[in-house]
Amino acid sequence: MDIQDVIIIGGGPVGLFGATMARLHGMTTTVIESLPELGGQLYALYPEKPIFDVAGFYGITGKDLALRLVEQAEHFAPDFVVGESIETIARLDNAGDSYYEVTTSGGVHRSRVLLVTVGIGAFVPRKLPAEGADGFENRGVYYLMPSLDYFRGKRVLVVGGGDTALDWTLAIAPRASHLTLIHRRDQFRGQEESIRLIHESPDISVKTPYELLRVEGSQHVEAVVVKNAATGEEETWPMDDIVGGLGFLPSLGPVKSWGLNLEGNTIVVDPATMMTSLPGVFAAGDVVQYPGKVKLIATGFGEIGIAIAKIRSYLDPTKKGLPHSTNLKGIPRP
Repeated sequence: MDIQDVIIIGGGPVGLFGATMARLHGMTTTVIESLPELGGQLYALYPEKPIFDVAGFYGITGKDLALRLVEQAEHFAPDFVVGESIETIARLDNAGDSYYEVTTSGGVHRSRVLLVTVGIGAFVPRKLPAEGADGFENRGVYYLMPSLDYFRGKRVLVVGGGDTALDWTLAIAPRASHLTLIHRRDQFRGQEESIRLIHESPDISVKTPYELLRVEGSQHVEAVVVKNAATGEEETWPMDDIVGGLGFLPSLGPVKSWGLNLEGNTIVVDPATMMTSLPGVFAAGDVVQYPGKVKLIATGFGEIGIAIAKIRSYLDPTKKGLPHSTNLKGIPRP
């Protein structure tokens, strides 16, 4: 019976870096991803979104960052399982050897340790609360982005006040003939640099506090009706496309039934070890919660370093921490 050292549940950026670190330090590793491709939310939802907060990669697109993480992990040859959803996990014991049995939609996998890196879980976009918006999905209303070049020469409305809306505004504006960003409050919640760039851009019209009331058109979006929340006045603007930038509703799905200590849709961990409330189960990335948690890709990478160090000593108590990568003599190869 084949029992891996580590099964990583989630093949997004944090999970991919976890696979690199686990194999770098000699652990047999399997990555299980429910989507048909590795890369997680970055690859599936934001392939052309520019990423500015990962060290050493100014403005790299989500797709390119995901592909570089895949390439890095592949050098160390973990096992990748894609297109399989986790159904159940069970902790078993075989002659004193404890391990987890993970049942997926495609088979059974076993390991001594689980590392959960599922990000926000299922990707369920927050829909635009506007009359007619549902009828124009993928016909002028978008939550999952087409190619950025699709917006070239078009009149585009972006709705939202967080990082999702701000990032898409900055990415689309150079291609659109005219881009308008509306938010129902006067203050945005995103990164200060993004807010500054948007306000300084001559290609972006910022309207606050405005709400999207109605989407109009026949076969495709043709106009929008908006309301100035301060005055109550309604306006009609000609428009070709609308981008919903309201973020996503997190859903952990079957993870909720595993018996973990949860806080909402996040897993509570000890930040000193990244261990969950279950023995041999660790977690990292946006899915975890602890005092002072900051949801950034860079934070998730740091959490992976902590988790892998603890997993290494959990599997072999004679090993403490992590040796520096330059001191490793037996780096695993394919």
